[in-house]
Amino acid sequence: MGLWSWIINKLNEEDSTPPGRDGEPAVGFASAKDAAVAVADSTDAPGRADEGEPEEEDKWWAPADATLTEPPEVERPDLSTEARAIENLLISHFDGHDLSMPPLLPVAETVLPRLSNPRCELPAVANTLSEDQVIAAALLRMANSPLYRGLTKITALRPAITRLGVRALRTLLMHESLRAAMFHRKGGDRELAKAVWRRSLASGCIMRGLSGFTDIDVEDAFLIGLLHDIGDVIVLRVLCGEQVGQRYEIDLNAFEYLCYECHQEFGELIADAWSLPPHLKAIISNHHTYPQPDDPLRTARLQLQITDMINALLVYAPYHPYNLLESRAVCDLGLADRDDFMAFLKHLPDEVDETVVAL
Repeated sequence: MGLWSWIINKLNEEDSTPPGRDGEPAVGFASAKDAAVAVADSTDAPGRADEGEPEEEDKWWAPADATLTEPPEVERPDLSTEARAIENLLISHFDGHDLSMPPLLPVAETVLPRLSNPRCELPAVANTLSEDQVIAAALLRMANSPLYRGLTKITALRPAITRLGVRALRTLLMHESLRAAMFHRKGGDRELAKAVWRRSLASGCIMRGLSGFTDIDVEDAFLIGLLHDIGDVIVLRVLCGEQVGQRYEIDLNAFEYLCYECHQEFGELIADAWSLPPHLKAIISNHHTYPQPDDPLRTARLQLQITDMINALLVYAPYHPYNLLESRAVCDLGLADRDDFMAFLKHLPDEVDETVVAL
């Protein structure tokens, strides 16, 4: 059994998960840190160091087998007949014809245009959001999360909205629309959806934290991290539809490959359907290629590459042995020798775990 497969099976054992919009568990919130430690104890694969080891040796950003300084080429696995059929079906949908796009939540369609108005009245927005119990609960959860919480816990919508502000409200509505899109179908492969959802949340958290070292706005960074792989939603939806009709399953390695192969094209389609900003659409539709020096989005793309490497090292994605401080993206952003970046890395795993659980 591969490392990533073992971790997914471990996540599946978690039962205490908050409900999604359809009343079923939305996310398996097992700690990535615990999973990595368990893997390190049970196999030869590396993970984060055990809590009992000295802190100076807990350099998860440079594991003992670290060999990579850039994301590797994803090799095509030996796909089953069913997986090849799904691949052909997905590719046939690249033009968007006969493909149902996941919709924004109705409350998001109502509120997002109002948030773009400089004269937006937040009390009126609060009244609208209060009509959707799931959104209201998510708003309170985000206001009290590690990303935004203050000295006191907030229990009412209006102070929660005041704490978050307009930009974070926009983030929340995209966040909940993505959650609904991933967990939209009862009987779908919820374990794959959990893995993709956790990765998206971790990406948003990491991108937001990295903004302390760049000129990227924190809310914009969170959205880039959260939505850059949004095309995975289409792969999930098509796969779930085929599973219901044909009663077969795709293994995790095949699913990961199909997502990698297709999510940029599908992400661009969703970006159009959701009227996402042009810079966000550009990143969603092309984030695997290393940015050129004259790319106006170069900083955001480099930040995202670092985020994806960190996700792999923290086991929110398939593990790869990156040497983060020697990676091309970290060096190009001038972070390799910064003491504050080292301090950021030391605390990052716990902060990501806590945020993923909270959201």
